[in-house]
Amino acid sequence: MKTLPQHALIDVSAHPTELVDGRLQAVGDELVSELVRLVTEGRGVAVCHGVARTLEHHGLDVHDEQHAAVGRDYLESLFRAFGERIDVAPFSPVAMDYDRIAGMDVDGYNKNTSFTPNGDHTAEREFLTTKCVHFDSATPFVGNIYGPNTNIRGGVPVICDTRAYCQDAGVAPGDLVELMPHSYNVAVREEHAEPILAGYASALDVDLSADLAMVVLLNEVDGGLAHAGSEPRPVDPALPSRRPIRHLEYQFAEGVELAKWFTHYGLDVPAPIMEAPDDASRERYHRGIAPVGTEDGAAG
Repeated sequence: MKTLPQHALIDVSAHPTELVDGRLQAVGDELVSELVRLVTEGRGVAVCHGVARTLEHHGLDVHDEQHAAVGRDYLESLFRAFGERIDVAPFSPVAMDYDRIAGMDVDGYNKNTSFTPNGDHTAEREFLTTKCVHFDSATPFVGNIYGPNTNIRGGVPVICDTRAYCQDAGVAPGDLVELMPHSYNVAVREEHAEPILAGYASALDVDLSADLAMVVLLNEVDGGLAHAGSEPRPVDPALPSRRPIRHLEYQFAEGVELAKWFTHYGLDVPAPIMEAPDDASRERYHRGIAPVGTEDGAAG
């Protein structure tokens, strides 16, 4: 599997910041402009990294959870500034009444309980993060903030160029995806996932035990990019493991918007099972793809 190319990466430590009342703020708009350019002008993906060095510049340590929270809030502020600059209509094949960007913190290794991505119209449920090749439903752009991991190897974000795959293989977007039994996300069908991972996938080469990174994607099934994750495993099985993820997405107040999006792709509106996945579902959708790169899980 290829490593995500350098032209998709943004080293945020190269951009000036201010620490004001405990919050990091970007100085100027150059960083957000670069984020907008990478995601919207054809490539569909940008990765912000180097947060540990940015925190260090202000006397903060990414391994201190309170300091890491400052870094996550900083990356979230960049995504929200990105959202203020974007007209989402050209990137969605169906008109959607998005009214906000919402964020949620989850654990990408352990089970999440009493979780819902949108309390307006989706029920709380037990939840394991999706690690197969998939799209998040009904949000044209997503931002996923990863790290710093604790006692985890693997769990590497993988970006899948489904746009190029569909063009090369003559696959219509609606034929690419299927519903998942325990999620509102949509999975790329198995017959397409294997060739995508073999020839159209790139892994993020960032040490997520020592840094924070944000992957921003054009997430739409029609014309966007899918994402996945390699299998996360404990370095020492006797010690607690944690894989923090902050997920950022566009949301809407009315459930009819969700139905509109699924109907566009010829799918029923899902009614996810409320309990944690059984073994078969865990293996297919939640276990993670084969380890990426070197033995410690970094891409190579």
